[in-house]
Amino acid sequence: MRNYLVLFLCLISNCVFASFPQEVSDKSLIEKTDHILIGRVIGVDMIDGSGKQIHDLKAKTGPKSPNIIRLIFVVDEVLETNSKSVPTKLFVPLDSFMHFSFGQIKQEYPEITEQRILLLSGNKFQPPVAGHFQRNLQDREYYLELFKTNKSLKQDK
Repeated sequence: MRNYLVLFLCLISNCVFASFPQEVSDKSLIEKTDHILIGRVIGVDMIDGSGKQIHDLKAKTGPKSPNIIRLIFVVDEVLETNSKSVPTKLFVPLDSFMHFSFGQIKQEYPEITEQRILLLSGNKFQPPVAGHFQRNLQDREYYLELFKTNKSLKQDK
C-alpha cells in the first residue's frame, strides 16, 4: 500500500509542475502590444542559452531548459507600430516554459503558413505575453480597434 501511495504522490507532483499555457485576455494582451503586423511562418529554429543553433529534433524546451524554439516570420504588412523600422524577417520565441521538442514544432510548421496577425512588443519584436502573439487574420479589424482604443486611453492619462 505504501508503494502505491508513493507512486501516486510522484504522479501528482509531475502534474503540478507541468507547464500549462497562460490564460490572457485580449485587452491585457493589447495593453502590452507595440506592433501589429501581418506575417507568415517560413520556418522554425532552435537555439541554446548561448544562441547556438540546435539541430537535434529530440531537443526540448521547458522550465529547466535554456533552449528556445523560435518561429521565423516574414513580415508582409505593418498595420501599427511605434518603431521607425520593422525588420522583414522576425525570429519570435515560443513560450520557453512549455515542454516542446524541436521536431514537434517543426512538424507543426512543415511549410509556409497562411498570413496571420502578429501582436508583438518592444524593440526586439517579442511576444507581449509568453506564447500569445498570433491571431487569425479574419480578426484584423477587431485587434486594430482594440489597439487604437488602448492607445487613445494611454494618451488621455
